[in-house]
Amino acid sequence: MLKKIITLSLALLIFNSFSQKKEKQFSFKVNGTVKNYTGKIVYIHHKWDEKDFTDSTKLVDGKFTFNLKSTDPNMYWFTNDRNINSNPNVIFFADQSDVKVELRGDSIAFSKIEGGQAQKDYMEYKTMINNFVLKQQQMQTDYNKAAGVGDNLTMTSIRNDFQNLNASFIDGLKGFVKTHPKSPVSGFIIYNDMNNPAIPMETVLEALGYIDKSIEDTKFIKLANKRVESLKGTMIGFKATDFSQNTPAGKPLKLSDYKGKYVLVDFWASWCGPCRMENPNVVTAYNKFKDKGFTVLGVSFDQNKDKWIDAIAKDNLSWDHVSDLKGWGNEVGKMYSITSIPQNFLIDKEGKIVGKNLRGPALEEKLSEIIK
Repeated sequence: MLKKIITLSLALLIFNSFSQKKEKQFSFKVNGTVKNYTGKIVYIHHKWDEKDFTDSTKLVDGKFTFNLKSTDPNMYWFTNDRNINSNPNVIFFADQSDVKVELRGDSIAFSKIEGGQAQKDYMEYKTMINNFVLKQQQMQTDYNKAAGVGDNLTMTSIRNDFQNLNASFIDGLKGFVKTHPKSPVSGFIIYNDMNNPAIPMETVLEALGYIDKSIEDTKFIKLANKRVESLKGTMIGFKATDFSQNTPAGKPLKLSDYKGKYVLVDFWASWCGPCRMENPNVVTAYNKFKDKGFTVLGVSFDQNKDKWIDAIAKDNLSWDHVSDLKGWGNEVGKMYSITSIPQNFLIDKEGKIVGKNLRGPALEEKLSEIIK
């Protein structure tokens, strides 16, 4: 089966008007009508700082009005009940312009919402997303049909097309941001849609570079920048995020303890076949460069201490090793966003990342390049 296109999860965020920082607020109205709705109350939601905010109002002759305040153009959504996570829902962006709503109680996702420029931008973005989803669905249908008759040639062709569709999707996101540098929807795209390991951080940084200075202090952009800052410690060219874990003997070791040396932070586990196959390459590089200021720090995703220690001995891994024995829950692994192993980071004498995922001869080649 084809992998689904990069998940477009809706991280629904909006500024909390009760923020301690004093910021200028604006007011706007949401005026609406409801059809085919048996309830007597309309619910509107937003989130901020992982807190849920819900407002409600009574229907009067099939009409309703919300008087709302915010400091940024932001995202809101309606549901048929008080549950903020209810689906289906209907989402919209609100700025200083009033919003006109035609809610459909029987099919709320198909409600009609008109607003200011922020909502117009959101509808343009939504159309772009829907077009990609329709293409993906057609590919899935064609793939299943080809699989049903054993048409391997067509299946291979569709898989290739699907990879191109993913690339086009990412380009579409970047293109929207580039052509809408002042839109809060662009901030939402960078924070939400580009919050995906499949999208290189360099792409996220490129998108942030398109943002106009006038919205740099808006919430979505602040959140996106905060996420980028937290991830820079795992990116080539930036100082590696420091960490500390215990050796098999229970001694705590810090990455910063190795300042002044080239160090390969190697994520592996005793149960990981590809890791064990790669270990001889790491051993060869270690033996060749250990007297020239190079070492390795193994970070294990093991849970069983005895198996971890046994694998270290069997594979002749004569460098330092640490683990918290939490398996895939390893805290350093989380810090470095490790979702598969083996993975590694090559760090220079000043603690800066100069290489990633150097396997086979690539590790020796890189070390020969930087260690003279």
